[in-house]
This record gives sequence, structure tokens and C-alpha cells, in this order.
Amino acid sequence: MKAAPRVLPVLCASIYGDDQAMGKKLLPIVAILGRPNVGKSTLMNRIAARMTAIVDPTPGVTRDRKYTDAKWRDRKFIVADTGGVGIDTDGWLARDIERQAFFVAEEAEVVIMLVDVTTGITEDDEWLARKLKKMGLKVILAVNKVDNESLENECSVFYSLGLGDPIPISAYHGRGIGELLDRLIDFLPPALEEAETPEISVAIVGRPNVGKSSILNRLAGEERALVHEEPHTTRDTVDTVIEYEGSLIRILDTAGLRRKRTAMDAVEYYSSVRTLRAIDEANVVLLIIDASEGPTEHDQRIAGKIDERGKGIIALLNKWDIVKEKGEPGEIMESVSHKFRYAQHIPLLRVSALTGWNTEKIIPLVREVYGQWTMKIPTPSLNALISNVKKKKKPPSKGGKTLKMYYATQVKSAPPTFLIFVNDPDLVKDDYRRFIVNQLREEYGFWGSPIRLIFRKSN
Repeated sequence: MKAAPRVLPVLCASIYGDDQAMGKKLLPIVAILGRPNVGKSTLMNRIAARMTAIVDPTPGVTRDRKYTDAKWRDRKFIVADTGGVGIDTDGWLARDIERQAFFVAEEAEVVIMLVDVTTGITEDDEWLARKLKKMGLKVILAVNKVDNESLENECSVFYSLGLGDPIPISAYHGRGIGELLDRLIDFLPPALEEAETPEISVAIVGRPNVGKSSILNRLAGEERALVHEEPHTTRDTVDTVIEYEGSLIRILDTAGLRRKRTAMDAVEYYSSVRTLRAIDEANVVLLIIDASEGPTEHDQRIAGKIDERGKGIIALLNKWDIVKEKGEPGEIMESVSHKFRYAQHIPLLRVSALTGWNTEKIIPLVREVYGQWTMKIPTPSLNALISNVKKKKKPPSKGGKTLKMYYATQVKSAPPTFLIFVNDPDLVKDDYRRFIVNQLREEYGFWGSPIRLIFRKSN
């Protein structure tokens, strides 16, 4: 029996970072907590020195816990943004956001409690301060929106929270951030060295409300993302790292991709931008399809976006328990075969995130597709295949001139890209290009991976 995936603390170099040596060090986590709309996401972006979290004046934009890597005084750490917390927890969303925030606090080395100088101390601030002290956490109190020196005198009132000296900052303008980070570094323990482990980055994408977050939670074995029937629960990317048979798998849950951008508000638009960025940074993409509804044209378009970006892809037909209850497996599979008839290389896996059925097969399949996506073919073997291609199907011709293929080589992997030297690239027709691709798949597999062909005139 294969070992189950093990959830790890978030490791160095999030997918938006510049550090390509992922997984070398186990980094401490710094959590930012506070009531809604005090500037937590703005502070995260300021500390990370790049735009990683969506910032909007609407309370509740940040719902899941979001991590990104940061560095100060040559010390690397992970900063985690959370949803706003407070006394009022009416409704499923408020309760789940609060639970997610305290999940982060418990795994963090240091918590930055953020308050707002313009509102003074609120009941929510007092409640959160008491709760953090009761949890026995290391807490740094930061007073935000101190945009000028005249507001610094207003910070003294926050001593009454009992969390030590408040640090006046302006996350928007950058005032006081250096002092905050200096205090933070003093609180962190020494970094722990780990042996380098290969990492595969996986993005979970799909239409709204198809079960992306439920799939993430199944893979992680814990509640890492909010799950609810309301569409657009996930507003930003959420990443989780698990260890599986010696490999690190970084999984990113993303916001649902809507069909039209014209009807989106600002938050939904930037959520879609984050999702496309996650696809760009991923190695393998899990396209979640609601099997109870069947595949749609929008699912086809999302698959097309993944293919355009050259990523490995797996289609997960989620909610298969509903399909079996309705007695419609045959009809759904026929619909899938029709909708994806031009993408026969995409692996299809029927799963149920609700019951967990077949979800244990996802990570092994991810590793298999990743291996196909990064596979390299020896040049002699490739040229032998090209010779057979010419024998199986006569090359196209135009105006009395016939296509001649002289030499082929694989110029890169991820995705597999092949350069073929010919007498005239204009003679290559689409159907012949597809024939060559199909022959490559028949011979080598490349399951779940797009294939790129480049035809160049030989000198």
C-alpha cells in the first residue's frame, strides 16, 4: 500500500518568487491577523515587495489563507495573509474565514496583529488580542495607516491591548516597514537546513463551484481552503505543499474562471488574472469538470488556455457520485469524448471530492504526467521516427514542390518541443502537422502534455 501524502509547512519560493531552488530550506511562517479592512493584504504585498494578494476596499476579499515568500536582512521567511476576524461570526463564511486565520496563527512562528490608527481600538481588536495572548503566541503589534508623523501620537492608545510596544506603520506608503521587519527578524528562530527535494507545481482550475477547493482539501488531508456551494468562495490562489514518495507537490487552488470578463467586478477580474498566472507558473494543471452537469464549452476554452501555455493537463470529472446516483455514466462519458475529441491525449479521471472516491489516484497521475511533460527523446530515435512518418503518409506538396524533412531534434522539454529542418516550411499543412504529433504520441506517449513542432528551412 502506497504512503499517503504528508502536508508540509509552506516551503521557500512560492510560485510568484524568483528563487528557482525550491524546497531547499524549511522556512518560518509569519502570519498577519486583524479585523477586516485594516490593510493586511497591503502589508503582505509590502513585505513581499511585490503584488501577491488582491487589495480592495471591500471587506472580506481575502478569505483563504495565502502564503508567499519574503526576505529581509538576508533572512528568508514565509508571510501569510488571512481573512478578517472579529467577534461577529454570523454566517458560514465569517466562521470559516476565522477558522482559517487561526489555522495560520497556530503554525506560525510570529503573528503580526494589525490594527488601524484611524479607528482606534475596537471591540474586535480587544477580542483578538485576548485570544492571541491566550494561545501563547509571539505577537508583534503593528498600527497601520500612520501616514504622517502627526498620527504617531495616536498610537499610544494601543498599549492597552497588552501586546508590547506598538509599531506605527503605513503599509500603503511604506513608512515604518523597516522597523517592523527588524523586530520580526529578532523574533524568528534560526533557519533549518533541509536536503534539496524536487518539486512539482500543480494548479487546480475550472469554472466556479465545480469543487476545486474540495479537491485541494482531499489532497492535503485537511481543510486548507473554504468549501461552500456559493460560487466564487475562493478569491485568490491558495498554495499547499505535500510530500509524496520523495517528491514535493505544491498545489494551488484558484478562483473559478468565469466565461466573460465584462460582467466581473474588480476583485473577480484580478482573481482571474491570478488564476492565469498560477497556470503560467504550474507544471501540471488539474482541470476540474462538474461531471453532474457534463463538460461545457467553457471547460473546452479553459483547456485551450492551458494548452496555449504549454502545461501538462489532467481532467478530473468531479461529483461522479452524483452521476452514478442518476445512472448517467454512459451519457457523461460520451459527452466528454465528444467535447474533447481533439484532445485525446488528456487523461480523464473520475473522482468524488465529497466521498474521496478515486482521489488517491490524483497525485500518482500528476507525477506520471509531469514525467511525460519533461521527457527528452534521443535524436537518433527521433529521426528514425521521422523516416517512418514519411513512409506511412506521403508528405504534402504544392505547385510541384514536395515537402522534404531532413533532420529532427528535440530542442526543449516542458513542453516537448521539436525542431524539424525542411526544404520549405510553407509546405507543411495542418493535417500533416497533426499526423506527426499523433505519431510522436503513439511512439513515446507524452500523455497529458502538449507537443510543439517548429519547422525551419534547412540551409
